Amino acid sequence: MFKIGKLFHLTHVVDDLPTVDRWYDDVFAVNRFYNGYEKLAGRDASLLIIGDVCMEPMSPAKVEPLKNLSVKKFHERFGQHFHSIAWYVDDVQAIAARLDENKLRLFDIVGKQVRPPLKATAFWTHPRETPGQLEFAVYGDFTPDPRMKPEWSSASWREQHPLHIERAAYMTIVVRDLPSAKHLYVDLLDGKLLHEQETAGRKRSAFVAVGEDSIVELAQPLATDSAEARDLEQNGEGIHALVFKTRDLRGAGDYLRAKGMHPASDGPNLITLDRNQAFGMVIGFTDRLVPNDPR
Repeated sequence: MFKIGKLFHLTHVVDDLPTVDRWYDDVFAVNRFYNGYEKLAGRDASLLIIGDVCMEPMSPAKVEPLKNLSVKKFHERFGQHFHSIAWYVDDVQAIAARLDENKLRLFDIVGKQVRPPLKATAFWTHPRETPGQLEFAVYGDFTPDPRMKPEWSSASWREQHPLHIERAAYMTIVVRDLPSAKHLYVDLLDGKLLHEQETAGRKRSAFVAVGEDSIVELAQPLATDSAEARDLEQNGEGIHALVFKTRDLRGAGDYLRAKGMHPASDGPNLITLDRNQAFGMVIGFTDRLVPNDPR
């Protein structure tokens, strides 16, 4: 048996890491606890916290030859875009065995296919099989995560920052086959199905609680002209959006406009920044909870 824990990080591939780091600082007043080059992964990256969410903006390392070309190839194909979701897990061997038994391929940090028992304490899935790449890692072999300290608090984002971010409301993953995606997240990853809904003429959604603190929205587009459908058509299945829960949706919109951005209404109680405003990401803000949210 295994237990998925906290969201480790949500990875975001970008053109120019220093520029994006400055944007995160300016808009979100982040807590950055890592910035550096990883030879085995072939990337430059930061790890930064917004509320309870750790983001990993990264770009292909500007060194030759690269030991691992995967980030470079992703950037060449998709440009700036969400890349992968990583979770901490208590038993990497057990979750690797579960996925391997279900014919899902696993990879190590240099992109080599591996099978359990693993020698490493982290592994990655193939993005075409899980829609979008997933990482599972045992905490301890990485840069110390401030959220693991007893004194950690995200109160400053909630109470003092103009966005008044409480937490991640959910991460949206666009999929072609909703039942298959639910099977992965509920049956294989032991997630809990919280809510299903249909947005008329746009998408069918299933909201699944994963691990200690995450909710994913599995979204199957119904219309070809929606943002989800365009992302699916252009980039395939994978991570489409991150939506933050805010205490003050109107204030969040005012703050973003004061920063020169143009948040758009995206349905009841939701505003979003599109990919052109957030370096290839869709970033949303809502003041509503997902139905049956246990957090």
